[in-house]
Amino acid sequence: MRPVRVGAKKVIVAMALLVLAFVAGASLGPPTASAASESDFGNPAFCAPEQPARDFGLPSLPPVRELVESEAGKELGRPAVSIYGGWSRVMPRPQEFGYGFSEDNYDGPVRVDWTVTAQLWSVDAQGSTIEEVGHSRRLLKVIDAAHQQHIGLTPPNRRGFYRFDLQFEFNGEIIGSYSAYLKLVPPSWRARLALSRTVAHPGQMVLSRVENLGSEQVNFGEAFSVQRLEHGSWTKATGLGPEGWLMWLGILGPGGIGQCSALRLPKDVAPGRYRIVKEVGRGAWPKGKGTILRAPFEVIAST
Repeated sequence: MRPVRVGAKKVIVAMALLVLAFVAGASLGPPTASAASESDFGNPAFCAPEQPARDFGLPSLPPVRELVESEAGKELGRPAVSIYGGWSRVMPRPQEFGYGFSEDNYDGPVRVDWTVTAQLWSVDAQGSTIEEVGHSRRLLKVIDAAHQQHIGLTPPNRRGFYRFDLQFEFNGEIIGSYSAYLKLVPPSWRARLALSRTVAHPGQMVLSRVENLGSEQVNFGEAFSVQRLEHGSWTKATGLGPEGWLMWLGILGPGGIGQCSALRLPKDVAPGRYRIVKEVGRGAWPKGKGTILRAPFEVIAST
């Protein structure tokens, strides 16, 4: 979730943008391999792949200049200003898409005198404009972390591609223009548990990750269990599975890929058929219907 900018005053964030940030957590793509951390367990190609689990056709649209949160303030001549948002690129139902404004100047608000215009266009599968479906314009005199403002638009209840254009003016001159694509899609829920390998030897590591192939969010935690097939029935595998207190939780937006979990097989593990079992949440966090995901693999003796 996008952290709230903290200044000398109490921070109040527009609820609409807070919800956007919370839901979109890995909305359309995992971190790239170059941004992988120690949690990639030595396999960034699996734990931090370059592509999302499902892209919903957005990458096929013509490229546009997107707003980069870490660079936008500097590009617009106000390095102390932060512009954040634009998370929910795939929507199972209409919701606001937009950006919020904060500041990193702990000495107080930053005067900008920007006129900010947002336009929302419906576009076809080739990115060609069909019609304008939303328009908003506002004057931002100062940016203040304690009273964060935002600008956003909601697409109509009509499935398809849209383009959000954001333009900044100062003293009558355009100083910055950005765009982003979004798509309204049918509601669907489809989660799966992917493994880094389906055949393993004793002593090897098996990585698992949750993938969201649907348009509804998937909630998941670090916990999982391991079962072994014995005499035609799946039973808990003794000595296999995570140890200790598992802490992290995750929310996957459409197409998202979750953080990896690691299973290190003991060197004396018995050959056979196994599976990793993980419960995920279906619906709004923290509530929602639980669903069990299973991913089988086989352990064979080393030659």
